Amino acid sequence: MNMQQSLKINALGIGCFAAITAALIAVTFVLTKTPIEENVRRQKTAKLYEIIPTDKFDNDLFNDTIAIDGTEFGYSHNIKAHVASADGRITTIIFPVLSSQGYSGDISLLVGINADTSIAGVRVISHTETPGLGDKLELKKSPWLRSFDGLKKTPMQPWAVKKDGGQFDQFTGATITPRAVVNAVGKSLDYFHKYRQRLLDTSVLSADKNTGEATHGN
Repeated sequence: MNMQQSLKINALGIGCFAAITAALIAVTFVLTKTPIEENVRRQKTAKLYEIIPTDKFDNDLFNDTIAIDGTEFGYSHNIKAHVASADGRITTIIFPVLSSQGYSGDISLLVGINADTSIAGVRVISHTETPGLGDKLELKKSPWLRSFDGLKKTPMQPWAVKKDGGQFDQFTGATITPRAVVNAVGKSLDYFHKYRQRLLDTSVLSADKNTGEATHGN
């Protein structure tokens, strides 16, 4: 066997290996996509219900959404905010928020804001903070997230951890992680104040459902 034939055989072998690998990856993706999406849905739904108890609304909290400009919440694309309503009136809106100010990476949150501008609740969906710091973001391990419950904020009111002159406790020996969450919640409240009338307009909610277009914050 000469050199040229050997190269052809090796190239054919590498090509076959690449094709088989790509096929296996594709099959794995197809088989795992639905379970992963379902797990994400279950996790998010559980967090939504933690923010708003089921006896406080009478609609489909997961599927009833409004489209908003995601750049206001740390995303590069339009996003969907979840809407809770009772007796035909919007009572709470839950915004998905992405903070890039975490110590180890992005922090994904849900920020619920009531129609009266008070905070219904804050929950962290995912984060990459180091052990110890991340524990403070998990309600099962720390009550810190509950410090937001029921609070209101005027548009120009300082909203910060105590080290920065605000009212929120930082973590022992750490400020970056709580600062990231506090800033994200504060920006969400500012957005709600700015677009409150439009966000609570049930006719706009119906229009969003039909078109899927982002009509808030644009």
